[in-house]
Amino acid sequence: MNSPIQKNAMDAGTIVAAGIIASAIGALFYNVLPIYLGTAQDYRGLDNRAIGFLSSAFFLGYNVATISAFFWIRRFSWSLAVAIAAPIAAISLAAGTVVDSYALLLVSVAVAGGAFAAIYGIGTTLLGDTSNPARWFGVKIAAEAMLGAILLLVLPSTTIARWGFNGTVIGVIIAMVFLAPFLFWIPSSGRKWLESDSAASDNGDHQSPYVWGALLATLVFFAGASAIWAFIERIGAHSKFEPEALGVLLSITLVFALVGSLLAAALGGRFGNVKPFLAGALLSLVAMTLLNAHDSFVVYAIGACLQTFVIGLLLPFAITEVADLDIDGRYVVLTVPAIGIGAMAGPGIAGVLSQAGDFAPLLVFVAATAVVSAILITVSARRARPGPVQLRI
Repeated sequence: MNSPIQKNAMDAGTIVAAGIIASAIGALFYNVLPIYLGTAQDYRGLDNRAIGFLSSAFFLGYNVATISAFFWIRRFSWSLAVAIAAPIAAISLAAGTVVDSYALLLVSVAVAGGAFAAIYGIGTTLLGDTSNPARWFGVKIAAEAMLGAILLLVLPSTTIARWGFNGTVIGVIIAMVFLAPFLFWIPSSGRKWLESDSAASDNGDHQSPYVWGALLATLVFFAGASAIWAFIERIGAHSKFEPEALGVLLSITLVFALVGSLLAAALGGRFGNVKPFLAGALLSLVAMTLLNAHDSFVVYAIGACLQTFVIGLLLPFAITEVADLDIDGRYVVLTVPAIGIGAMAGPGIAGVLSQAGDFAPLLVFVAATAVVSAILITVSARRARPGPVQLRI
């Protein structure tokens, strides 16, 4: 926790803006991955298995970069790392448009995934060093969603319409170039690495082991979130709702996710992290009940919007709790692979649970992840902050 007397240099507007933009750039390719895979299939003649491996290659590079960041994130210059990673990401994607070999395409996507993840991890770690990470994590996630939504809306009728698969990459690179000037504001390092050594020597403090509980809560929560998001349209189709109505509803749910993130930003640390997380977990249980409505599109739609609102709201608080328990500043970057692993595991589990055509087991699973993650967050926070500090939660 920062001393109110000391001014935190990481709260400077330019640095916060750089962290938010770095996160948005880092999430850029992930957000357009569906149309990248779709155009790869349409224009490169790839089958479902092949584009599935493209997605896996991206996550391989993504998770390797972010898991390894635990060891390098506080040892290398952030500004230099971003200056290296951004061109590598762009060049790798561009290389994938000119190679004929599928194997080289896989390599290009894996390398790009690692480069984008490095940028994303630095942006996340930077914002974790601010005095109010809950606020800026909320803004960060909202900015990521907004930029992704803009590209998903614009690219199909512009660059993709003209250049096909290559147009997807061109659109991503144009967005990167447009946002790149903000990256010049990224500092060479943060503050926790410097403060942790002196704090440990002066007070005998050590890294809280309960940060792992908060990280596990983030992974479990996002596994459930990605599971329901992957199949939310299928649940509606199973109930025989109109495809056109479902398409409109999906776009509306993204707005609710954005509102959830902005609400997290507005709340900041006013109510701590645990109380908002518990409230959101309760709302998720309500949403699962509403999604089980088979005869009312309105009830189903409310459940879908409520659940995506919860996802946008709770993810910033989960990451913030990790940042709050992260004494030396190396652990907050592990929220990135935690989210990535959850994103990989959730849809697979959802597919197994709904294999028989019954989505009730999936809804129970998502409800269980909300409960388990809430318990993990609560126990980690209270064990790490014994005594009067609990009054802040």
